Amino acid sequence: MRLPLPRALAPLALSTLVVLGALSAGCTTPKPAPAPTSEVVFRTSTPSPTATPTPARTADPTATPTATPRAAVVPPKAPEAGRWIDVDVTRFVVRLMDGKQVTKEIGPVAVGKEVDTGAYESTQTGLFHVYNKTAPRTFDAPYNTYIEWWVGFDPQKDNGFHSFLQDKEGKVVDGATGRISNGCIRTGAAEEIFKFAEVNMPVFVHA
Repeated sequence: MRLPLPRALAPLALSTLVVLGALSAGCTTPKPAPAPTSEVVFRTSTPSPTATPTPARTADPTATPTATPRAAVVPPKAPEAGRWIDVDVTRFVVRLMDGKQVTKEIGPVAVGKEVDTGAYESTQTGLFHVYNKTAPRTFDAPYNTYIEWWVGFDPQKDNGFHSFLQDKEGKVVDGATGRISNGCIRTGAAEEIFKFAEVNMPVFVHA
C-alpha cells in the first residue's frame, strides 16, 4: 500500500531536522581554546666580556740609573811664582826658574828611553816635588855605576837629577844625552841643580 508522499517524507524530514539541529548547535558552540603552545625561546650564550689588555709597564725613566760623568782630568800647569825646575823632555833641556823668569838653562841632558809609558824605567811627565837630596858619590847597584849630586823628584819611579854615570874614581863612563837614560835626568851640571833645588820645590816635567 502506497503512503501519500507527504506522510512518506515526514520521517526523512524529521531526521533532517535533527541533523541540521546538531550542525546548527555545533556552529554556535564555542570552539575550545587551543592548547597553549609552549613558547620556544632560543637562548644564545651571552658573550663573556672581553678582557681589556693591561698596558705593559715600562720602566720609569727617572728610576733608570745613570752613570755619573767623570770629572775631566785637568793637566797640571807649570808654576807661575816662586822657584821651581822645568824639564823639557823633547828639547832635552833643564831650566832653573824663578816665577816665569829663566835663571839658568842646562842642556843637552839625558832623559828616559821611555817617556810616559808607565814602566819603571820611564820618565813620566807631570808636576812633581823634590823629596830628597844626596851629594856624595853613590853606587847605583842596578846599573853597576856611580852617580853624585842626586836630587829626587819622582819617588814612584825612583827618578831624579844626577851626574853622568861614573866609575868609582869619578870618571864619566857614559855622558850620552837625549833619549838614553833609565828614567832619570842625567847632566854634567848636576851640581848646579843640586845647589838650586830645595826639598818640596816644584819640578814640572813636560814634552
